[in-house]
Amino acid sequence: MKKKLVAMLIVSGLLGGLNTITLAESSAEPVEESTSTIVRTHSSSNDQQEIMTTTDTSDKEIITPSLTIKSSHSFQPEKYGVITNNQSHFYDSIEDAKNGLHEKDTSLIENKLVKLTELFTSNEQEFYAFTTSDNQQGIIDVSNIDRVESKNFVTFSTSSQKKAYLVYKDTTLNETIDEKDILNKTYSVQEEVTMNEKTFLSLFNIKKEFIGFVNKELVTETVAPQGEYQYFLQYINITQPGKTTYQNFNFDKKNTTDTLINQTFYAKGRYFHSNGTTYLSIFNKDNKWIGYIEENHTKVADGKQGNYHAYGKYVNLTKKNYDIWGNFSWKSNGKASKYANKTLYAKGIYYHFNGSRYLSLYDNNDNWLGYINETGADIATGTQGNYYSYNKFITIKSKNYDFWNSFNWSKRAHSSEYLGKTFKARGIYYHFNGNKYLSVYDSKGKWLGYINQKATTTTKGPEGSYQHFKKYVSVTTSNYSIWQNFNWKKKSTTKNYKNQTLYAKGIYHHYNGDSYYSLYNNKDQWLGYVNKNGVTLADGRQGIYHSYWKNVTFSSNNYPIWRDFSWKQQNTSFKISGKTLMARGIYQHFNGSSYYTIYNGNTWIGYINVNAAQNYDMNKLIPNQESLLAVHQVVQQKILDSAKRPSNIIDTVLSMPTISRNQIKYRDNHFVVSLSGKGVGMDNVTLTPKEIAPAVNYRLLPANQIKGAIPKLNSGKKYVALTFDDGPNPNTTPQLLTILRNKNVKASFFMVGNGVNANPNIAKRVSDAGHQVGSHSYSHPQLTSLSASQIQSEMRRTDKAIYYATGKLPKTYRPPYGAVNRYVSNTVAKPAIMWSIDTRDWESRNPYMINNVVSNNIHNGAIILMHDIHQPTINSVSTMIDNLRRQGYQFVTVDELFEMQDRPLNGYFSQHRSVKY
Repeated sequence: MKKKLVAMLIVSGLLGGLNTITLAESSAEPVEESTSTIVRTHSSSNDQQEIMTTTDTSDKEIITPSLTIKSSHSFQPEKYGVITNNQSHFYDSIEDAKNGLHEKDTSLIENKLVKLTELFTSNEQEFYAFTTSDNQQGIIDVSNIDRVESKNFVTFSTSSQKKAYLVYKDTTLNETIDEKDILNKTYSVQEEVTMNEKTFLSLFNIKKEFIGFVNKELVTETVAPQGEYQYFLQYINITQPGKTTYQNFNFDKKNTTDTLINQTFYAKGRYFHSNGTTYLSIFNKDNKWIGYIEENHTKVADGKQGNYHAYGKYVNLTKKNYDIWGNFSWKSNGKASKYANKTLYAKGIYYHFNGSRYLSLYDNNDNWLGYINETGADIATGTQGNYYSYNKFITIKSKNYDFWNSFNWSKRAHSSEYLGKTFKARGIYYHFNGNKYLSVYDSKGKWLGYINQKATTTTKGPEGSYQHFKKYVSVTTSNYSIWQNFNWKKKSTTKNYKNQTLYAKGIYHHYNGDSYYSLYNNKDQWLGYVNKNGVTLADGRQGIYHSYWKNVTFSSNNYPIWRDFSWKQQNTSFKISGKTLMARGIYQHFNGSSYYTIYNGNTWIGYINVNAAQNYDMNKLIPNQESLLAVHQVVQQKILDSAKRPSNIIDTVLSMPTISRNQIKYRDNHFVVSLSGKGVGMDNVTLTPKEIAPAVNYRLLPANQIKGAIPKLNSGKKYVALTFDDGPNPNTTPQLLTILRNKNVKASFFMVGNGVNANPNIAKRVSDAGHQVGSHSYSHPQLTSLSASQIQSEMRRTDKAIYYATGKLPKTYRPPYGAVNRYVSNTVAKPAIMWSIDTRDWESRNPYMINNVVSNNIHNGAIILMHDIHQPTINSVSTMIDNLRRQGYQFVTVDELFEMQDRPLNGYFSQHRSVKY
């Protein structure tokens, strides 16, 4: 009886215990041999409770109270755990557990992985309903189950695989799932269970369907439902419009694919999301992140060109210098000029990662020709190709051709009806079938139809036939038009050729009663058609005599004096060097030179080249305001160079009005600039031809006197100018100078005045190293937002800072932020040096990205914008120089790039692109 009572009390304690225990029907009856013990159990809160029980050793009847179950909860999905080895027990049913009946020893099933299907809760205990792998079922206290809830996720992919994935199908941990069924998927982890010192994760899909168990050591867990980031590194095309790109995996909308459709992007990575969808992380050509997109809205491409898209359009190639590529490794199959005046078939199109689109071209024999940038082609409406203006007169010469209503070959008329008649062919089509078709009109403007060009002969039009003339004429008027054609398209005016001698190769006697010369210059360049009344017929190549009557001083010793224009020499200029003679007349010879007819009193000396005299027309030498402002800059520098104390006059020099041409005289082989009344402490300054040459029409100056003043670039080579803004910087600029010196490269620096004042020695090092120094304002404001006085203050303070540091006034400037307009340009009065390649180094701060921008955009004559205040920029320069040299580029300063011809009032973006403000 004692043993039975103790067992019942232990069971009662394990099931939650009673606060008081009735030991017998009569509490007044004495108790024999009672003992006390403490029984421990796990409550639902996992806190252990101690219950004092009293064991009665008498033989009285014991009443065992039953446990009250407050609630039950079925698991959906099921849960899993491992039965622990803590010498406990379990029950066959919840009824047994409630009443503490039919206990079973857990040693029979300990350390087994079981499925948990239901949770029962009382006031003081919780039980799991479990099923073992051999379908044994039971009820067990939750404290006897080992499991840890998890909210993590596991991704299975080949890129993150540590070992072969073993995912077990069920709790036996015997049979595994085929690896291909789980690869490239992310599952949620419901719990961790540990068995035999190994921890397994239970995996579920988005539908909460059980997948299996995996050894925790073989996988990497993440807390994010998108799973582990996977490198993808492939190019893709967006294939579906109206889809969403996401900002994050909260699925906040970033954009729609409507603006991205068909474009090629770089998918750096992908996520196998636990929701069952795969997402790509995509970037554009500028390495700008576009967002996350569902992979099934894309298609993987073979390369940067993207995927092939059917196109099916007819095109004409309009850019003759474009390459037709044999592949997307940019092997050229030739130039587009090979297919000029042909219509081709663009079967397909590629939306390349570089932002361009490329057409896949075929000829009319279905021969593939290659790929061409879409901007090099015009799309046609059909097989006839595009309409091209023709505007020629034609005569129908054959009676065997049809006139067509359309290119569906609806017959309109027959050429026999118009045989021998002349019409106007306003346009021409280069048909895909290889023939050319003219769009023909009669003299009343009535359209006759399309006809094969083979049925016609082209004439010159109503101007009549061309006749050889072969005589020289002098242009003696300023108000006659020079025509491009006899449709009266104006090409020029006689003003541009006043007094020049030209060659009239041919003549047209127009039906309007006038005659027109076809004019050529001495380089055999055709200039246009001019009415014969606008010129005067000359006796020869020398042109006509022009009255001159000026005293001329001759300074050269080695010019011939000619007896006639058959070049019979009479003497040399040595005989008249240093003498002043009367030039009564002048001839503007066809060879481009001018010749005086000179007299000593009334004695004729002969004809001599005007270059022997050095008498300059300042309106020709300084032909415009830009050139005059450039001369003004030269004069300002010369004044400061000539001053004993430049600091006393620099403000006056910088603010003095622009000089006029009347202030400049040529005397004794020098240009003397009058400064009287300018307040600069000197009456004049003297400039050599070499000093003034970069600012004027230097071609009028003797070549031997300006040697070295004008750098000449080789038209067969490629050039690039490196430019650096915002310096000088005491840390980075010296590093850059070292790199440039080691690489033997000269660059251009646009400095801010406050930086020069702070680091004058560094500014001087830049200048002394042969680099060009320009102004970038004093404090880097947006000049377009300032008044004229504020702009002048910014620029003059910078001019002074640079002059004090280097001894040179900056000739050029770069407007901060590129903000310039006519108002700013007129106020600053320096050439504005812009750029054609913006590295955006201030934004990326990444040498690789800086060099990538340059590599993707480099072109001949480029001006590259960088900032020498950023360390990543400095780190990029050495590689940039090496890369560009491998491509055949040579490095020059901005002045060298423009051969010293960059002028105030103009903005320069590259060697071949400038604007006048």
